[in-house]
Amino acid sequence: MLTLLFILLITMVSLIVVLWAGTFFFQGYIYTEPSPGIFWQAPAAALLLTVGYAVWCMSIAFSTGASKTNIPINTIFTFTATEDMRPSPAPKIWAIKNTGKKEGEKDGERVVYTLFKDFDGFNQIFQYKDPQGRRWQGRDVIALEIEVEGNAEEKAKMRFDRVDSDVEDYRLFRSSDGWTIQEWNIDGRPTGLPVRFRMTRLLLNLFFNIAHFAAWFIGLWVILRFQWTHALGFAAVMWLVVTLAILPMMLSFSAEVSQGR
Repeated sequence: MLTLLFILLITMVSLIVVLWAGTFFFQGYIYTEPSPGIFWQAPAAALLLTVGYAVWCMSIAFSTGASKTNIPINTIFTFTATEDMRPSPAPKIWAIKNTGKKEGEKDGERVVYTLFKDFDGFNQIFQYKDPQGRRWQGRDVIALEIEVEGNAEEKAKMRFDRVDSDVEDYRLFRSSDGWTIQEWNIDGRPTGLPVRFRMTRLLLNLFFNIAHFAAWFIGLWVILRFQWTHALGFAAVMWLVVTLAILPMMLSFSAEVSQGR
């Protein structure tokens, strides 16, 4: 956490230098002379931006389940509105088939599949295999079950029933509370990773990214006294540079802090 605070401090100092030098040069070139209050305006604009970055990073650092591959509030180009139940695919999946049913039974055959690392050419992939070493057989599968955290002594099983999918490349299995697992038709294997769409996550990501651009615009227009058209253009450039080059590193480190907690 101290390292994250130090990074934010360095970010603020760097912003002061960039904003002061940029304002001095561009306003001197465009408006004949720079703003007379640049000595306090540059630190004020840098403080506004740094407070925003601090809120963003701390929201990730204190979130539950954040990781480098699952950043809950990410940049506009990389965020996702879905959350993962697990950091990695389930180690075991029970396939429930409609074959072998007896009269009065809801389900038929149950086959347990265990996760193995496999290779597809030069790429490492995850593959589920049954006790005989055979790869996943999705035919006649009507539901899946995986183990989830239950009480202290045992794990409970969560059921995912097959549902209709509008996408031809995969089949979907959904739990009663909205978690879904995909089964890819291309190579016939489930992802083993339950995901769920979260509207709050979508809105948070949109809010932080729009607020990031607004902070740059307000800092350049209201605080540093650029004309609003120039402020809008410079804000777009700086927002894009920071979003692509700097923010990903800061947010990724914040996710590491969350894991460390």
